[in-house]
Amino acid sequence: MAIRVMGPHERGRFSPEAWGHLLSLTGSGALSPLELEHVIDRALAQVEGRIALEDIRVVLDGSGLDDGAAGGDQPVH
Repeated sequence: MAIRVMGPHERGRFSPEAWGHLLSLTGSGALSPLELEHVIDRALAQVEGRIALEDIRVVLDGSGLDDGAAGGDQPVH
């Protein structure tokens, strides 16, 4: 499994919690690598300044992707 490393334009924009959450979702299979890139692009475009965990949840919700924050059961693949 490849690990996504922040590019220079992303450093300083994502809080450690937000970035860790994205990596966790990708590692668990909830986000594909392509979906991860789409979420990163959307967050960078939609959020001014520092991107917090709550911002990531809003972006995920707006894109139809679920981050499991509601505590519901995840489907087994």
